[in-house]
Amino acid sequence: MERRSFLKSCACVAAVGATEGLSSRAEAATKKVEIMRPQPGDRLVIEDGHGNARAISASELVLEAQQVLAFPQDPTTGVIRSGSRFNKVMVMRLDPALMDEETKTHSADGVVAYSAICTHQGCDVNSFVAEKKEFFCFCHYSRFNPYAAGKVTNGPATRKLAMLPIEIKDDLLVVKDSFTRKPGYKQ
Repeated sequence: MERRSFLKSCACVAAVGATEGLSSRAEAATKKVEIMRPQPGDRLVIEDGHGNARAISASELVLEAQQVLAFPQDPTTGVIRSGSRFNKVMVMRLDPALMDEETKTHSADGVVAYSAICTHQGCDVNSFVAEKKEFFCFCHYSRFNPYAAGKVTNGPATRKLAMLPIEIKDDLLVVKDSFTRKPGYKQ
């Protein structure tokens, strides 16, 4: 390799490395706790819109009752991660005997948590049709099966809902892992 080619290669590698470093530092500096995606250990809470929150207990959830809309809350600081609508989740209790294996893996004692953002155009999925056992998005009538890891049962949505793995600790719902896929409608 000629000296000139070698120096060009080194300059390119250094430029890429510097750009990636700046990008990571800039990203970390701009991350606000309230917009960060749910973190393992976060509690799921119901927010009243004025910064007040109430932790959701597993025992209060009734089988196939309308889903509860919730946000994750950092248990150490008390910060509710409601600064991004992509953190809004639907929580409900299902019959574990009807769940597929993927849904069972990410649920806790029949309780599931899904992103409340439709994968079609980003509207809120805020209804459960009990007779069909499906989540329903009123914007364009997409339907999702909560017993099959949020699989689409009726379009126009083509991608399933993101699931938030949870566990139960002292009867409270706690985030076990990050979303199973990116929540929302962009790929």
